[in-house]
Amino acid sequence: MMNLINYVLLLIIGLIWGSQFFFVEWVVHTIPPVTLAASKALLGTVTLVIIQMFSSRREKKERREGYKKIWLSYFWIALLEAVIPFFLIGLGQQSINSSISAILIGTTPIFTIILVRFFVPDEKLNIKNLCSIIIGFIGLSILVGPEYTSVSLQNNLLGDAAILGAALSFAASLILIKRLPPISSVLAMRNVLFIATVILIPLSLMFDAPWTIRLTLQQTIAVIVLGTVQAGIVYMLYYILINRTGATFASLTNYLVPLFGVILGTVFLNEDLKWNDSTALLLILISLGVNEIKGKKKKFDTNYS
Repeated sequence: MMNLINYVLLLIIGLIWGSQFFFVEWVVHTIPPVTLAASKALLGTVTLVIIQMFSSRREKKERREGYKKIWLSYFWIALLEAVIPFFLIGLGQQSINSSISAILIGTTPIFTIILVRFFVPDEKLNIKNLCSIIIGFIGLSILVGPEYTSVSLQNNLLGDAAILGAALSFAASLILIKRLPPISSVLAMRNVLFIATVILIPLSLMFDAPWTIRLTLQQTIAVIVLGTVQAGIVYMLYYILINRTGATFASLTNYLVPLFGVILGTVFLNEDLKWNDSTALLLILISLGVNEIKGKKKKFDTNYS
């Protein structure tokens, strides 16, 4: 029964993170990227504040002093985990569909391996890491390579670059998150999303005039889901899964995010996958599998926050 619960949690987390591209597709042509990012950060903050209110008072008292010393770290994590990628995902999906976005964001673990090699001296780049990087970038080249042959698809290249930038940003934030003292994921991400909200709301007011935006009921629901579930609740679930199973098992979400993203895009949004799209997805999944063979000594798990 315990194993079943763990796998159910794994599937739910993979579905939540994989479906974010599906919901972004509903609103991205109506809500400018900065305002969409601000909405996600604000709703995520409120969600985690509510969840945190039900946590133990003892935990809140023990953690309060530690928080005062690490707000600068929270600031940089907020930029890399929320402000930059939330904006870039919204920007990227203005020109590429949700399925391609999900495949591209699947490169986050590959970027993590590369960044860890340069910024975490204790981590060594072994043959499995190298194979993972090579296979992953072959898949990436197959995905975006054909677009370089057509001038008419320059917007697609900008979209590809934006999503890859989001993946790189997620990877960089993971390194900083791993350096935080051991604290509740809910409380840490509450602080991160709060800082992101403080940064993004003024930018939204300055550049997007959000009071002029008119949403349909479907779009309103999409924004609420993106903020409360995909920028809030999923962090709590991921933390629960790590506590129950460890980081190695929880990192299997890396396989599910692009899979669920592609499935939802093709089934519900009628997005067509070309041969290079499917091949790229397969190669990126294989690259993750090669890296996963490293086993229990792996220090950095990767996720799609």
